[in-house]
Amino acid sequence: MDQVKDFFSKLFLADNWPPRWFCGDWTSFHGWLYITSDIAIWLAYFIIPAIIIFFIQKRHKIPFLPVFWLFGAFIILCGSTHLIDAMIFWWPAYRLSALLRALTALVSLATAFSLIKYLPKLIEEQPEDELKIYQLQKQIKKYEFEIAELKERLNNKAE
Repeated sequence: MDQVKDFFSKLFLADNWPPRWFCGDWTSFHGWLYITSDIAIWLAYFIIPAIIIFFIQKRHKIPFLPVFWLFGAFIILCGSTHLIDAMIFWWPAYRLSALLRALTALVSLATAFSLIKYLPKLIEEQPEDELKIYQLQKQIKKYEFEIAELKERLNNKAE
């Protein structure tokens, strides 16, 4: 329990470790390739949830909305691990990195289990357009049946 208390009390301290630039033999090219790649991945991981949020706001009655929110959290946390990896070249916040990775693992598992749980329902779910067509076809059949009944009544009265 002391290790847990120590971990959280020093969460933002980086005194015990050197920045990543001083761990091993990084060339400028290798280091900057690592950093720029991680920042590009982080940027993509933050744009994707923004698009998901935009989609959710524009589209009403989205089925399985909690799955969308889990995906958003999963993607943001994945991106955060890449951002902290880039920052570790100057600020070795390995405790914070470990905490982000643990949160990412938990949300990743929750997302995976959620997908497993909802997969049969997702497979059965009809797209909204198909559902509208199906409802219109059903309505047309109902009207055709009513028209046939009316014709039959008119024929019976005519006789």
